[in-house]
Amino acid sequence: MAMNYKVVEIGGSYCVEEKTTGYIIEAYNSPDEAKKKMKFLNLGGAFDGFTPSFVLSENSKKLNKTSKNM
Repeated sequence: MAMNYKVVEIGGSYCVEEKTTGYIIEAYNSPDEAKKKMKFLNLGGAFDGFTPSFVLSENSKKLNKTSKNM
């Protein structure tokens, strides 16, 4: 099974990042919540590492723009 998602810390938030695209899927205050979402996604709960940008929330899109400028 491919592990297409990982948890990264950005600015005090724990973010689930899609490895193939670099998209931040979602951000959490809790590392445990981020790991729970990562596990769900890695077990097939989404797009298998290729999430279309139109699926991302506006908050994720803003965070993606911010993290790329770091």
